[in-house]
Amino acid sequence: MKNLDTALGRALRHLRASASALALATAAITTTAPAALAAQSVTQFTIAAGDLRAALNAFSRATGLQVLADPALLDGKRTGGLSGAFSTPDALGRLLAGTGLDYTLDGDSVVLKMGVPKAATETPAASAAPATSLAAADASPLEEIIVTGFAGSVTRALDTKRLADNVVDAISAEDIGKFPSQNVAEAMQHIPGVTISRDRGEGLFVRIRGLGPDFEVTTLNGRSMAVNENVRDSGQSGRNFRFDTLPSELVSGIEVVKSPLASQDEGAIGGLVNIRTFRPLELGDLTFTGSASGSYAQLADATDPHVSGLTSWNNDAKTFGVLLAAVYDERTVRQDRVLGSTWTLYPNGIDTNGDGKADSGPVIDASGVRPTLEMQHSRRVGMNAAAQWAPNDNLEVGLDVLFTRLNMHYDEKTYSADWNIAKAAPGSVSIRDGAVVAATAPVSVQIGREESDLLHTNYQVGLNGKYRIDGWTLSADGAYNRADSGTPTPIRRSRILGSAGQVAFNMPSSDDGVPSLTYLTADLNSITLLPGRRLEWRTENAKDTEGAIQFDAEHDLDWGPFSKIQMGAKYRDRGRDYDRRDLTITKNITGQYFPASYYDSFPVSGFLADASGTLPRTWLVPDTGAFYSRMDPTVVDQPLTAADLRNSYKVTETISAGYVMTSLSTTLFGLPLRGDAGVRVTNTDQTSSGSATSGTRAIPVRYERIYTNALPSANLVLELQPDVQLHLAASKVITRPSLSSLGPQITLNSSNTIFTATGGNPQLRPYEAWQYDASAEWYFTRSSALIADFFYKDISTFTFNQVTPLVVDGQSYLLTAPVNGGGAHVIGGELAYQQLFTFLPAPFDGLGFLANLTITNSGATYHDITTGRFFEADLAGVARHSYNLTAFYEKGPIGVRAAYSWTGNILNQVGTNGLSSVNDRAFGTLDLNATYAVDDHMTLTAEAINVTGSAQSQYVNNGLFATYTDFGRTFRFGVRVKY
Repeated sequence: MKNLDTALGRALRHLRASASALALATAAITTTAPAALAAQSVTQFTIAAGDLRAALNAFSRATGLQVLADPALLDGKRTGGLSGAFSTPDALGRLLAGTGLDYTLDGDSVVLKMGVPKAATETPAASAAPATSLAAADASPLEEIIVTGFAGSVTRALDTKRLADNVVDAISAEDIGKFPSQNVAEAMQHIPGVTISRDRGEGLFVRIRGLGPDFEVTTLNGRSMAVNENVRDSGQSGRNFRFDTLPSELVSGIEVVKSPLASQDEGAIGGLVNIRTFRPLELGDLTFTGSASGSYAQLADATDPHVSGLTSWNNDAKTFGVLLAAVYDERTVRQDRVLGSTWTLYPNGIDTNGDGKADSGPVIDASGVRPTLEMQHSRRVGMNAAAQWAPNDNLEVGLDVLFTRLNMHYDEKTYSADWNIAKAAPGSVSIRDGAVVAATAPVSVQIGREESDLLHTNYQVGLNGKYRIDGWTLSADGAYNRADSGTPTPIRRSRILGSAGQVAFNMPSSDDGVPSLTYLTADLNSITLLPGRRLEWRTENAKDTEGAIQFDAEHDLDWGPFSKIQMGAKYRDRGRDYDRRDLTITKNITGQYFPASYYDSFPVSGFLADASGTLPRTWLVPDTGAFYSRMDPTVVDQPLTAADLRNSYKVTETISAGYVMTSLSTTLFGLPLRGDAGVRVTNTDQTSSGSATSGTRAIPVRYERIYTNALPSANLVLELQPDVQLHLAASKVITRPSLSSLGPQITLNSSNTIFTATGGNPQLRPYEAWQYDASAEWYFTRSSALIADFFYKDISTFTFNQVTPLVVDGQSYLLTAPVNGGGAHVIGGELAYQQLFTFLPAPFDGLGFLANLTITNSGATYHDITTGRFFEADLAGVARHSYNLTAFYEKGPIGVRAAYSWTGNILNQVGTNGLSSVNDRAFGTLDLNATYAVDDHMTLTAEAINVTGSAQSQYVNNGLFATYTDFGRTFRFGVRVKY
């Protein structure tokens, strides 16, 4: 084996020498202008003392320059390291001091040779290189703007990936207030393997490598984020951070961690999203930037304002700085939708010829649909304040405060068509592939309106400090985070309901428009058509809190291949309180007909104008105030009912974690090898409390669960050439169940004529998985790369939603609740290409292109409790295919960008018979962005979102229609200033 290692090493050295010779020959015919630029630029370095090969490798990553040398020249040589901001000649002089080596800076290459190294501006021994303050030493070289504009943003993001030991992708603000998208989630679509979930046309959640939002963890400056809940429709999101609550102007960059470090928070099988905000000492001198814009929502026909500003100040000594940023915007949204298809199985068939006998064989039927107009107006405020103090080289203290507030007014108008297929008109039923796709049948219609005011607030306060002593770097961090979501005014629903004769319906496939509905005798705009049913009054409040404290210590090593050791401990106290109260008012409502003064005119024109299918596009709109004037106000003072207690819950988690990790910096077969290895051990003490049902009584219940996880991880990077590296990673990871899924509660929903319920399960186990990564990365220029990544996740336990029958107080419901599943796996690959075409002749040298493709395959074992059988299916919430394409042009004052993002079909649920599984159909959007720099201080901007007007749809079974959503296009025009 030793001889084999020697032979391989010798062969690789010959290959490297040959590559050097080829590079030298190429350099001889290139211009010297890049060399001059490289010599003048100043870069921030933090390079540990040790092996010269590893140090030069770090130098290459920081500067983007290739270092070429015969490996024999580097054998046995060491360096004292480098820390601070230096020009290229200064940095090389310090690194090569005492090695007997000289260099030539030629084009994008540094060629090493024997000789006397060039003198640095200051020439002390490398080991005596002056230290810099922590603010400078810890500043990432990615923040040095080598390329400007959007190209600079993607270049620094590529540097982040290249420099990291683990598998990381990033997106970076090109400058203050110039994040490359108006929405934080939407900007992340530039990252390989990342797609988003939209709500009312705005990015809300992210998916990483096909895995849904439940598998992700979001942190702010490395600290866990409390999350806001979806209190509008009680569809709780659990641990999923809502990106619509965070204005993009407060964000300096985002990292998506796909293979974890032992030092990072656990909980993400999909990936960890770390959001970074601005810090004053990183920004430098006094700075002010501001922006103002107006957006136009085409479907809503509304224009909304958006303003932001940021100011930062440092003292003359650059030892103290403060920063303040603020954002205000409004957004008006309209969505045209068709909802409510609940496909039902008739195992014995239905009567199609009117003889009273079932003759169709087993069929499924949609039961009904619900056309819906949603209108929403929101106001968002965000503020970020930060202070940093670094009085000397060994101490730094930082304070960060973030506050966001999102107010929404929601107004929904809807009607339902609920037919009885068992009484279909003889000869009218059309069946295709076992599904009823058309018929004429008796129909019940409910017309309703829902109005609500919603409030989401989120704030985080964090204090951190670092101290260096005797070669150790000690740090501490404490943070408190709280997210509140609630209803300042109750959710109010007005319902009228009755028979509407017969309806002729036609159900299309989900990619062929919306259902057709023809009411044979009814007019949905007639005030005499339907009597009152009831009023529904609801309040909801969700509070999510977390307090955390963390201690870390690290020390540089010079012990064989080990270059650093890190250790730390963290304590987190997490809590979720969810309270809901419902009132149903029938007095003075049920069975009564109301005059025209109780109704408003239909507020929009062109409802569902872009969707094929014929159905009523206007209908009665109840006046909320008029209907609720008939409500007895004293009913709100009544004690909480059993149903109220059953809907509410509290979950607490106390999480203790400790880790140890070592960094590696050595060579393998003469090639630079770096990485890390460590283990994180966590203990979770979970308590779920709520109420269970016993007849009409609610009985308090409490469940406790304690579990411990040991989570080893390792990341290795082998550099085959200065511009080619291999990434290998392996780790054990967990994802804890959603906090809402752990609540021992049942929520009953009878807002439509179909009764459903959702529930929690405090006995859920966390997802556990071993995951593996292998990637090959070719950085053929500083701003360009071709990257291929293979990943595999072996999930030993997982959770899925199961639909089962449930009877509560004599009423039958279909209950959707999470249950523990068996084993599962996710396997896939990413291919990413990024290039700036600076080598093209003007004016084409401003072109750039980004592209990435993710292919994912998954499988899981499910248990059908109604039959007792186990079956195999895709893992819920995983997209098989997704890709992102971005083309841009930047030259002089002009910048233009087009981005297209596409996600394939997604299985969202696994039902007991497969018919209740509502899945997302493939969806893609095209966004455009243009900028024009009037001068160094002012830039004009324009943006168009969802240019093609794409609509979202969902399907059940074999592509049958489930839902349709059209949120239209949005256009934005504005100006940015900076001084």
